[in-house]
Amino acid sequence: MNQVRSCWGVLLNKAQEEVGRIQAELQPLRERMLSLQASAQRLQQLHQDYLRPPQAGEVSTGMLETLNRRQFADQILVLIDRVERDKAQVEQITAQTRARLLTAERERMKMQALVDQDAQQVKASTRLREQRQLDEMGTMRFNLSSGV
Repeated sequence: MNQVRSCWGVLLNKAQEEVGRIQAELQPLRERMLSLQASAQRLQQLHQDYLRPPQAGEVSTGMLETLNRRQFADQILVLIDRVERDKAQVEQITAQTRARLLTAERERMKMQALVDQDAQQVKASTRLREQRQLDEMGTMRFNLSSGV
């Protein structure tokens, strides 16, 4: 064994590419989650504003406007529920993607270990071969100096 086998390097590169691809999938999921969290916060604030009773000194609203405000607040609750479901879905997809990333990372580490192991074997084989050559040269030199 004189050289490191190239197959392990190729497999390591494929594993690294897979890890990179999965990490790239996580970024849009993080951005989507931040967007959904911001939307949920805005909707919560809007809902609280519409449920707040008129302050002292404000003109009292009529029955129809009060009904409209409640109806709009209910629609906001439906939107909040939808955003929460979307958040749960993104969290689930993120968890699945992270699990895939963990598996891909383990695979990359295996491939790296195989590359390192092969390099160590080549190094040991080279060292052994060189030691044998030195031993043979030493034996030949001894035999030549002894006159055998």
